[in-house]
Amino acid sequence: MYAHDNNNRLRHYLRQKALDDEYDFGYEAIDFEQLPEVVRIFNTRKMHAMLQEHERKSNLYRNHQRYLDFLGKTAGFLELALLPESIVDGLAALGEQFPNFSEVIDFYRHQFALARLAGRGAFAANPLLIAGPPGIGKTAFCQALARLVDTHYELISFSGITAGFVLGGMSSGWADGKPGRVVEALARGLRANPLIVMDEMDKVGGDKRYDPLGALYQLLEKETAAQFVDEGLEVATDCSKIVWVGTANDLSLIAEPILSRFTILDVKRPTPRQMENVLSSIYRDIRRGHDWGKEFSEELSPALVRKIISSRLEPRLIKQELITACGKAVIRNAGKRSTANGLYDISPEDFNPRETVNLTKRIVMPIFAVAPVHEEPEETISRWSIREARFDEPNDQSRHVVGYVARKGKGRVSSAIQSFDRDKMRIQTRSGRVYQLEGPPGFDPDAEYVWAHWKTLNQVRDETDVTQEYRLMH
Repeated sequence: MYAHDNNNRLRHYLRQKALDDEYDFGYEAIDFEQLPEVVRIFNTRKMHAMLQEHERKSNLYRNHQRYLDFLGKTAGFLELALLPESIVDGLAALGEQFPNFSEVIDFYRHQFALARLAGRGAFAANPLLIAGPPGIGKTAFCQALARLVDTHYELISFSGITAGFVLGGMSSGWADGKPGRVVEALARGLRANPLIVMDEMDKVGGDKRYDPLGALYQLLEKETAAQFVDEGLEVATDCSKIVWVGTANDLSLIAEPILSRFTILDVKRPTPRQMENVLSSIYRDIRRGHDWGKEFSEELSPALVRKIISSRLEPRLIKQELITACGKAVIRNAGKRSTANGLYDISPEDFNPRETVNLTKRIVMPIFAVAPVHEEPEETISRWSIREARFDEPNDQSRHVVGYVARKGKGRVSSAIQSFDRDKMRIQTRSGRVYQLEGPPGFDPDAEYVWAHWKTLNQVRDETDVTQEYRLMH
């Protein structure tokens, strides 16, 4: 599907060499089969031009410098993940691990057969929307598929998100304007064809002017995706090689024009017979995924399997309860191994699921867009606190006001704090907006909700409450 001749690999090879200061342009033999299959995704020449055209303190400058750092010496050429020779056997193994995903696996088997007709067979497939009840393993399947083809995996959760910049970026004209998750997945993952999973697409809400799914009208069509312009970069990026998967519980909540761009497959809960394979897969993952896993017997007893299946728990909850059962088995045996080969054995008595909380009627509070600074240059904020957010990059941190704006009746998270007038208890932020801190610091649940979503959207690594530094001193 994405065939590239030796000349393309040679151009990338020489371009990378030219970026290496220690390279002397002598002749050397080139084994083309050892060179990666690459395609140009980012136009680094235009990105460098942006650095020349904008001041260092501007958002656009910072965004482009950050992304050029991500790209390193790739010159914007990213490697294509290729389908392994063992892909047929790999899909068969996925079928055993996820027996209720047989239609989904058949879909990818057909897509990959076509992809291997072209060149070296890049990982490629049409957009797929997996519909079905929660907790049946939709995201777990996608993670396993990404591992099988050795590509970057990006999960974007849409639950409760109302802002359009999640996918398409926020204009650099805004104080916190930055690229969206799509181009970030390309730059960070350094793969031209990552697997991007949009989880719970039916849970988006809020003002349709800021539709989080709006960017998909362009991204899901290869012709337009090849020239996708993220608002935080303002230069075109080739997003046409991305492999898209969406998940949803209720298709009626997704716009028809979006649905029409997907192949839609419905996945049911595993049958009792299929659950035996699912349980084996879950238990293998537990043993492999924890340092203590090797201390437990390799198989679950038939009596325990029957009890788990009869509980009718979702696969996601079964894993949590099985881990708890492992702990109970250790305590029950008082540290003594319960099998002949010196391993712990989980008994049916160890598996006693706790009562689960019904989340199906949860009310999702939307995150509303804030008016431009020129319309609302100053706000009074009460029940406030100051949080310091830290990100993945060294020395990349910022402080924000979190509190309640009574005039709006909503919680608020400010852009990064630029200055603080302790005498007047006024804070100016990067956007230019001024916040008047009213009364003592406090706690507001609506503001905390907004802060939690802000951290998710901006991929905050950790935070510190620094409110004490901003209290009024007498």
